[in-house]
Amino acid sequence: MSDDARHPGPDGAPDPRTAWTARRGPLLTLALIVGISPFATDLYIPGLPAIATDLGASTASVQLTLTAFLVAFAVGQLVVGPISDGVGRRRILLAGTALFTVASVVCALSPDVTTLVLARVVQGLGGAAAAVSGRAMVGDAATGTLRSRLFATLAVVNSVGPVVAPLVGGLVLSFSSWRAAFVVLAVLGLGLTVAAARLLPETLLATNPGGSSPRAVVGRMAELLRIPRFRWYLVTGCAATIGFFAYIATSSFVFQQQYGFGEGLYTIVFASNASCMIASTLVFRHLVGRFDEDRLYTIGLVTCTAGSALVLVGAVSGVGPALVWPALALVTAGWGWVIPGSITLTQALGHRHPGTASALVGGLQFGLGGAATPLAGALGGTATAMGSLMLGFIAVGLAVQLWASGARGAGSGADAARAS
Repeated sequence: MSDDARHPGPDGAPDPRTAWTARRGPLLTLALIVGISPFATDLYIPGLPAIATDLGASTASVQLTLTAFLVAFAVGQLVVGPISDGVGRRRILLAGTALFTVASVVCALSPDVTTLVLARVVQGLGGAAAAVSGRAMVGDAATGTLRSRLFATLAVVNSVGPVVAPLVGGLVLSFSSWRAAFVVLAVLGLGLTVAAARLLPETLLATNPGGSSPRAVVGRMAELLRIPRFRWYLVTGCAATIGFFAYIATSSFVFQQQYGFGEGLYTIVFASNASCMIASTLVFRHLVGRFDEDRLYTIGLVTCTAGSALVLVGAVSGVGPALVWPALALVTAGWGWVIPGSITLTQALGHRHPGTASALVGGLQFGLGGAATPLAGALGGTATAMGSLMLGFIAVGLAVQLWASGARGAGSGADAARAS
């Protein structure tokens, strides 16, 4: 059976539940829905000082608006993903984008920081519902190489969002207030809700009337976690993500405070590194299907580990940014293979419950990575602390992946039986 005809319709006609994967409009809509939450995370960052002044709030309370969104986004995926396996994707996705839109309006109109924090929680939950349902739609509608390439496309959009968002936020602030950034998110959310309602069909073949019960949800999670390779991929991804988040959380302090870079030059550092990730993800999309995905995933982890080691060498040797900057570019390039590799491998094993698989991967990796962001700061926020955490956690992820790959021959049959 071909990838683009997984569920043929009557008389051989393309099934609308799968045919949309060959059209640009639905794919672009889905990619933007999955990518809008990373965009929303960073869009208003340039306006944090203005928010504190305007609302008469402390720096810590304003920063809580970011934490609230991240926690809600992680928890929302864990809760909503398994539910979507029982009740369907489309209505949860539409509810998520609509909730995101309404919460963005409330953010823009917030009279105080408490209201803003609560609105960001709701915004994160809406974004999580939309993202986890969107990824599950791909798992429903495609198989094999096509599924891998679609997930790589989603990964490209996800990597573009954090790069573009601060630039757009700075542009908005140049002619308006911080509230306009949330108006932009509201407009985007409304547009995506309308587009999704018109272009995206329901992709779950059969819903289970009792599928949203807590018992059913826990049962689907337990079923996936009983698959050994799924568990190991999950451990690998979580460990590596914690290491990568050490870079995300600490690099601005390293380059601006330790190395004396200005904001403009640091923006170039971050953008150049992110560009490496975007380019490598496109390469992954080209190579998948020609080479084993497990091998591509391992190569990505090896690249990230090598780059992290060079970051640490640059930090402790005194070479500084001359080595740390290109080393970080190597890490982000490797990450462009790790993200789509992790998603495609876990979705393949969890194909019976794509929403639950997406929730476990996205929720745990994002949640643990976000929760660990204070680690580097607690260790001093230096290049040495950043490099040590990156190398330590990413190397653990690589070690688990190599061990699991070594056991692949013995366990792949059992894994396939559990996943079938």
